[in-house]
This record gives sequence, C-alpha cells and structure tokens, in this order.
Amino acid sequence: MLKESYDHHLEHRKKMKEQQKVTEKRNDDEIKLYANAKRKMADLRKKREGELFQSFQSHQQAMVDHLATLIKEQVDDEDSRIAKAVAERDQKRVQEEEDAKLKRASMQKEILKHRLQSMNLNEKKAAERKEEQVLDLQQRMADDKAYFIELEQKTSSKKVEEDVVQGILVKQASEKVQKRQIERHAELEADKRSAQMVKEEEDEFQRYADAVIDLAKERGRPVGPLIKAKNAGAGGGSGPIFEGKSNLRPSYQAHDAYGNQLLDSLPAPLKLSTKRQIPVKRLGFVW
Repeated sequence: MLKESYDHHLEHRKKMKEQQKVTEKRNDDEIKLYANAKRKMADLRKKREGELFQSFQSHQQAMVDHLATLIKEQVDDEDSRIAKAVAERDQKRVQEEEDAKLKRASMQKEILKHRLQSMNLNEKKAAERKEEQVLDLQQRMADDKAYFIELEQKTSSKKVEEDVVQGILVKQASEKVQKRQIERHAELEADKRSAQMVKEEEDEFQRYADAVIDLAKERGRPVGPLIKAKNAGAGGGSGPIFEGKSNLRPSYQAHDAYGNQLLDSLPAPLKLSTKRQIPVKRLGFVW
C-alpha cells in the first residue's frame, strides 16, 4: 500500500514535470514569437521613420530651393529699382543744378542792372544837387548882399549888424541841418535797398550752400569747412554780424572795447588797427 502510494506520487510528480516543461516550452515559443514580432515592428518603425525623414528632407530642400529662387528674383528686382531710382535722382539733381545756374545768372543780371541804374540815378541826383546848391548859393549871396545894403542904409549900429549877422548864421545853420536831414534820408533809403539786395543774395546763398552740403554728405565728403563757410553774414570774417549794416561779418581789428572783432592772437604790446582787411570769399562755394 505504501509502495503504491509512493509510486503514484512519483508518477504524479513526473507528469507535473512533463507538464511544466510543456508549459515552459510554450512560454518560450510565445516569448520568441513576441520578440520576433517586436523586432519586426521596430524594423518597420525604423524604416517608416527613415522614409518620413527622407520625405521631410526632400520637402525642406524643395522649400529652400523655392525660397532661394524667390529671394534671387526679389534681389534682381530690387537692384533694378535701385538703379532706376539712382538714375532718376541724378537726372533730377542735374536739372536742379541747371535751373539754379539759370536762376543765379538771371538774378546776377538783374542785380547788375539795378546797380547800374542806381549809380546813374545817384550821379544824376548828385549833379542836380550840385546845380541846386550853386543856384541857391548865388541866390543867397544876392539876398545877403541886398539885405546888407538895406541894413547899412537903415542903421550903422554895430549891435544891429551883429544881430543881423547872427540871424543870418542861424538861418544858414538851420538850412544846412535841413539839407543834411534830406541827404541822410536819401542815404538811408539807399542803404535799405542795398540791405534788401544783400539779404536776398544771402538767402539764395544759404539755400545753395545747404544743397551743396547735402550733396557732399551723400558722397561721404567732409562738410566741416563748408558749414563754417556757410555761416550767416557776408564778408568772410569770423567776428560778430553787424546788425543794420546789411548783416555784414567784416574782418578787421577792433578800434574800441565794444565791438568788436580781434585777431586770435596778437604780439605784446597790443597794437590796435583801424585798417580794414579785404574780406575773403566763402571757401568751398562758387558764388
């Protein structure tokens, strides 16, 4: 009985081992099948990723080529537009320069004509004033002679004569003052006309100087001397502008302590000079 039980246990154990081997073999086969399937899936995924990457690279290269073509076309078009704009600008600048030359020539011709007319008018007025002065002097001399004759006939008193002479002197002084005022008024009017002409010339020069400086800046040239030469006030000096004197900027040493321009350095002892120097032209401009 004990032996049968033992044999039965051994038989059962043997069957269990065989069944376990079969189960392990089945599990190993399933594991192998899963590993093979997983490897195949990995290979397929890798192949698909390679195809996707290759497709992306091809698409990206096509986009790059297309963008390069567009950029090249845009650059070519931009170069054409720039060349056209430069040509138009140069043509416009040449036309403006020609117009400015014609305008300056016309203005200079008008100025010369006006100056000649002014000189002729001044000479004519001077001759007329001189003739009037001669006639007036002759008339006054005749009046004075008649007056003195009449005065001598009326009285021989020295006091009366002195009073008469004093009255004559006062009258002559009054006439001289009145005449001087008239001449001064004429000079002031002439100065005003001259100042207006100088102002118009200065305004035209400032516009011309601005155009020259802008052109020099565009060409990359130094503009410091041009800006210094462009300073307001004609005359070529470096001192203050004389208000009321056509805004001139003269170059000469000061005669007093108020005015005015001195040289940058003077040897000791200081020597002042009232001799005017010849104004220099504005360097850098043809004017």
